[in-house]
Amino acid sequence: MENSKGEVVLFPKWREKLREKGLEAVRHQQYEEAIESLEPLFHYREADDEVITGLLISWVGTGEYVQAEEVCLNRMKVSESAYFQYLHIYITILFHEGKYRELMTLVEEVLEQEDLPGEVRTQLWQMYNVSKDIEDSHQKEEQEYLMEEWQEAINGQQIEKQYSILMKLKSFDPVPSMETFRGYLTDEETHPVIKTAIILWFQSHGVEESTSIHKFGKTISIVPVEIGSPSTHYIVKHLELRLTHIEQEHPIMYDIIVTMLHRYIYIRYPFLPTENEVTYIIEALKMLGNEYLQLEETPIRMGPETESYKKDIEVANQQYRAITGE
Repeated sequence: MENSKGEVVLFPKWREKLREKGLEAVRHQQYEEAIESLEPLFHYREADDEVITGLLISWVGTGEYVQAEEVCLNRMKVSESAYFQYLHIYITILFHEGKYRELMTLVEEVLEQEDLPGEVRTQLWQMYNVSKDIEDSHQKEEQEYLMEEWQEAINGQQIEKQYSILMKLKSFDPVPSMETFRGYLTDEETHPVIKTAIILWFQSHGVEESTSIHKFGKTISIVPVEIGSPSTHYIVKHLELRLTHIEQEHPIMYDIIVTMLHRYIYIRYPFLPTENEVTYIIEALKMLGNEYLQLEETPIRMGPETESYKKDIEVANQQYRAITGE
């Protein structure tokens, strides 16, 4: 029937019948029957927390996780009295969906609440520990698989595949494979792009141990966590500052040459330019920008040093694009 506002409402007896039948079905784990009775109450806004909880349990029981997750999240925001009921169901949904990291993050946040009931705290810790064990197992298996793929890529000299695998390994702790990858940093056959990717992987996980790296005939020792990244180092910022006037005159050219600069720095890293190289690099970038956009401007006189840097930047950009796909 409809009320005076034209809204569909349920007769009291029908509403009560659906409620009793639905909750009884939930108790007997007859989830499909429960959904048939409880969904109308939910859609017509005749559902209290007990009905919604029963419906959520039924959705989870039939594998309708997406709908259950959405409703559960909403109820956690608006229902204080039944918050922990919805929290428990939501965590169960995350567990069934295999979202173990998300589950652990949520539990860590909830456990910070001082007024958390002891029983709830115990249940959350249990779910957290089970999820952590599963996630750790999955992580170990995935890392082992990636290391097998890495060895195949090394044996086949597949540089693009090596880079792709390193991008996947970024989320893993490098310590178990530290010695293996240190060897690649000093191996002359390892491509400079790959060496940079390895260093940045170490850096992102706070590796504090001194590590040697060999590039372009030079060898130095670095502490990954202590050196600046390729894009934030002061010399790179200085180079960008020297190019800002181009941004006002030719914004497209500016974007092109700054991208070229970052790729060039990535290839060289951690052997970053010195102050003495800045002028030559700036001139080389301007030349490349003019050529790329085919601008008819007064040619920049290019000395042998500038020409050398121009070639290096061009080669670096070609290699970077070929290997990273960017």
